[in-house]
Amino acid sequence: MQEKQTSQDPFNFKYLLIALVVMLAMPTVHAILGWFVFYL
Repeated sequence: MQEKQTSQDPFNFKYLLIALVVMLAMPTVHAILGWFVFYL
């Protein structure tokens, strides 16, 4: 039971990190797409 709780902690941390990365990447992707459209 203790092992399950220990492995669940890093999982929650990873999900938070992924959510932050996605939120930061979304505007970047839109900017890159915008630059591509301007270049085309």
